Amino acid sequence: MSYTDQDVREGRRLMNEGCENRLVIGDKLLAVAAPGGPNSAFDQYCDEINLNPKTARQYRHTARMCTPPVRQLVADSGVHVSYSALRDGARLAPSGKPYDEGYRTLRSLLAEASEAGIGRISAPQYRRALGIGPALQDLLDPASDMSVAQYLGSLPPLERDKVLQELVEDDDAFRDAAKRAIDDKRRRDRERRPGRGGDKLGKAQALARDLVRMNDQITALMHRYPPSTVLDFTQEETTACVEALGTVEVLATWIRFRVKDDAATAVCGRAATPDLVGV
Repeated sequence: MSYTDQDVREGRRLMNEGCENRLVIGDKLLAVAAPGGPNSAFDQYCDEINLNPKTARQYRHTARMCTPPVRQLVADSGVHVSYSALRDGARLAPSGKPYDEGYRTLRSLLAEASEAGIGRISAPQYRRALGIGPALQDLLDPASDMSVAQYLGSLPPLERDKVLQELVEDDDAFRDAAKRAIDDKRRRDRERRPGRGGDKLGKAQALARDLVRMNDQITALMHRYPPSTVLDFTQEETTACVEALGTVEVLATWIRFRVKDDAATAVCGRAATPDLVGV
């Protein structure tokens, strides 16, 4: 399968129309509810037009930063610039200012591209010129050449902390998922500690591994249902919980004696081994 120059021109025209549509939507959002106004009215308008409020705020901000003179400059240059690139230039840096205030860097790139006869400026090329990483939503694209972890690792500490805070601040489900991932990583690290030669685990090693996993699960369970959580059990649920509690108590007793017995046996075994003394 191949494509022609006409296909490329047609595709870029459609992409440019999509970019223009997003900017026009942003203009409409600015007219209806300017930044700093009541969020309730803005959210209600977004609901009326079936637009996600978070996406709408992005459209509005990009439209405000990408002024009509900048849009006209891009159109007159004949160089294809995607909406993603315009959005990246408008993104706010930790300083509170856009990464490309006034799109000065983009203007330089457009001039260089026009002089060299280059037909497009890609978003990754523009980001490299700005010295920034991709927008987080771009990292979720399977075709992205950078993982979320690599992206976060490349950020300055202040900006990385800001991103992480935004991710976990208001999302309980994400926070729980992140904690589970961290606990799982710690468990794997413990299982890979030195001194466990060979791939096949002995019974003591297998028991220790299973107990570590159980500990992680119990800790996660307690975090999911802290003491402040109000629980309203039915009679059937109460009976099931009491039965489970009895099993847990038996298990705790079994573990306590089994681990202590094994530890005591190991100590006695070491003590009973006499030193070989030459005479």
